[in-house]
Amino acid sequence: MAELHYERYGSPDGPRVLTIHGITSHARRFERLGSGPWAHRSVLSVDLRGHGFSLDDAPWNFEQHVRDLVDTLDAVGWTDPVDVVGHSMGGAIATFMLALAPGRIRRLILLDPSLHRDGAATFEVASTALTGNSYASLDEMAAERAGTLGESGHWAIPDELAAHAFEGPDGRFHYRYRNAPIVAGWAEMARVTPVLPQRRPTLVVVATKVDICTPVYLEALQGQLGAAMSVEYLDCGHMVYWERFEDTASLVDDFLR
Repeated sequence: MAELHYERYGSPDGPRVLTIHGITSHARRFERLGSGPWAHRSVLSVDLRGHGFSLDDAPWNFEQHVRDLVDTLDAVGWTDPVDVVGHSMGGAIATFMLALAPGRIRRLILLDPSLHRDGAATFEVASTALTGNSYASLDEMAAERAGTLGESGHWAIPDELAAHAFEGPDGRFHYRYRNAPIVAGWAEMARVTPVLPQRRPTLVVVATKVDICTPVYLEALQGQLGAAMSVEYLDCGHMVYWERFEDTASLVDDFLR
């Protein structure tokens, strides 16, 4: 049994929501949502294995991530079905959670989920992760992050560095994740949609300025979920809950309400 590190936000007695972050990310990515527009809900936000303050041990496949999530839900006493919000790789893991532990999911929200990735392109990205995550300064980290975001998402950078960056014994700065699980995570996202034994109401939010949530993924989900699935499109980059914070919060809240 592996209990993940987690953060809790919102009302302890509110409707329960489990959030799953993306690759190279961490639990506190959902702090502003959990403490703000979702504060009437009880939000449990985890650090995935190999990320943040959770354990590093292999394996790092989606099946293990699902086992970790179920173990953590059990540890906090959340044994009834909960609403699950997953971003990027977290959306892919949430899809596998629906396949492997459907009894733990009430409804599913996938924020620009990443699955069915091109194998050759994934190899290139994973290769850079072998030696990445090392910066000369916090300013360098901030500049790199700003270059990947639309201006509407720049507000999140100071909080991101405060929560997720640290100075190592080498005098350089790093994000709080380990490289080996990241390489494995990129490989996992080249997998395809698993067989989903049960349907759950599912909202997919697609960022239109990037090609992360691909048509083939949407078609695979739609083929199994049918009328239980709805899709919304946001004109932004991959970090939908940074670049379109209020819209993301409203879409999720309206769907859950």
